[in-house]
Amino acid sequence: MNNLSLTLTEFQRLHKVFATLTVLAWALIFLSQWQLMGTDPITAGWRSFTAALTIITFVFGAFYKLAWKSSLIARWMGRPIVHGVWRGVLLSDYKRSKENPLEIPIIFVIRQTYLTLSIESFTNSQEGESKLEALIRNTRTESTRLSYVFELKRYYGSENKLTIGAGQLRLQDDNTVLRGSYWTNTPTHGELRLKLMSRDCEGVDCYEVAERRFPAERISLQGPSSAVTQNEN
Repeated sequence: MNNLSLTLTEFQRLHKVFATLTVLAWALIFLSQWQLMGTDPITAGWRSFTAALTIITFVFGAFYKLAWKSSLIARWMGRPIVHGVWRGVLLSDYKRSKENPLEIPIIFVIRQTYLTLSIESFTNSQEGESKLEALIRNTRTESTRLSYVFELKRYYGSENKLTIGAGQLRLQDDNTVLRGSYWTNTPTHGELRLKLMSRDCEGVDCYEVAERRFPAERISLQGPSSAVTQNEN
């Protein structure tokens, strides 16, 4: 089961929208029941309330799963979209100097609804999944950061190792780039830069599948406007 990943401000905004829509739906249904159908006010009020609550609950269900992924609605609700398949590179200090980091191609699969968020990561030798996630938007600077705690499973020959870590990525370049740092308890740390490949996560459940669907790319970490260049196969 996914954890709820709403901030208090986002939850309050959602509550206000739900309450407002319910009141508007109740008013419309009440007027049609009372004025057009001649139902007495008490009966019309009760029927209108139950009908409005049912209708808005169904509408909220559609919004929760689908509608909020519209960029227009996402801006209106103040919750940026990070759902999708992201591809890039991980620069690690594992057994390397700071001037010569280990560079590893990596895939992030982020599944998002308005209430929940989950992250899977894949390389050719390890898999990770998030345990806690938060999408934090600073209204003063209009910056958005994706923070998460993860478990990483590493497979090297007969080695089967579980690593715990945390990451913080900033959403950049018109919401198409995630860039930031990560830390683990091994201890290692490094940088991540990811480019949005697709909003469609369906069926992307391992590195090999992502490799087939989204050809290998090498992403520079020199700056937020650095170009993404396609490798030749």
